[in-house]
Amino acid sequence: MTDTPHKKPTSFDVAKLAGVHRSQVSRALSGQGRMSDETRQKVIDAARELGYRVNFLARSLQTSSSGLVGIVASRLDTPYRASQVRAAARELLANGYTPILVTLEGGEDQTGLVERLLNYSVSGMMITSGTPPSAIIEECAQLNVPVVLINRDANMRGADGVLIDIAASGQMAFDMLREGGGTRFAVLEPRDRTYSVLGRAQAFSDACMAAGVSVDAIPTDSQDYESGLAAADLFVKNSGADSVFCTTDLLALGFLDGLRLAHGVRVPDDVQVVGFDDIPQAGWKSYQLSTIRQCYEAAAVDAVELILKRISDPARPHEILEIGISPRHRATTRKQTT
Repeated sequence: MTDTPHKKPTSFDVAKLAGVHRSQVSRALSGQGRMSDETRQKVIDAARELGYRVNFLARSLQTSSSGLVGIVASRLDTPYRASQVRAAARELLANGYTPILVTLEGGEDQTGLVERLLNYSVSGMMITSGTPPSAIIEECAQLNVPVVLINRDANMRGADGVLIDIAASGQMAFDMLREGGGTRFAVLEPRDRTYSVLGRAQAFSDACMAAGVSVDAIPTDSQDYESGLAAADLFVKNSGADSVFCTTDLLALGFLDGLRLAHGVRVPDDVQVVGFDDIPQAGWKSYQLSTIRQCYEAAAVDAVELILKRISDPARPHEILEIGISPRHRATTRKQTT
């Protein structure tokens, strides 16, 4: 004799057990809408007793919104990007939305990933990796799916943005090194260039040229620690600079280890080094890296705010918000004030 399968509970069953109207079930379990704490708890208790859960994807077929917000990201093995994505996810959850993460690896088609997110009727999308084709941005606009680009091309039409002031970033790095007595400068330029990294390297070179001083460009394979380590060899062989801007902190940490351990260079006596991002490792006692801090938490809050504004008013003018930056002098520059 076979067991009779249990009927899956519905919102009607929960409403009946809790003694409320069916419309209150979804509002209570999603955390949205106004109701008394007592009513909300009655619904939650009834749902638990019956084993009922809201099917948000099924509900999206009726409402055209799943409550999901896509995050497209790459380089999650880097501390800054991991912190940025974590902060964005936390902020989305605090505002009643559920983040869905898709990761973009080298050479992968970003368009395909974005289209996959659209299949889930996402309520919005954050893109932190690469700059999507204009066609996919236009498609999102037609579907009323807000898109926020984080540190991507500010000239992309059809999307809101959150980004650093690139020109100010390069100038700040130059000023930090110049304040420490720098006279000849170099910059590490990764070959796998992204919009913000390429921009800040170019802005640094522009600041050097505007001040009438020379600048050496040291190519690196990537933006990571190993690339910084290898760049130290090139630097020692080919450059006489006394001040170096590393366009990411991970590059800077590898560069420091290469200078000190492989070549016996004294930092900052012989060479000053400035990084960018202010990842936690930059403050470790073995590095004490001078760097430029960009606040990933503020960027995440701003990105979510832009999505929420666009959801409530799809026709509003597109907006670009600026991520604040600030200098952090530690032990790798001669001006060591925190």
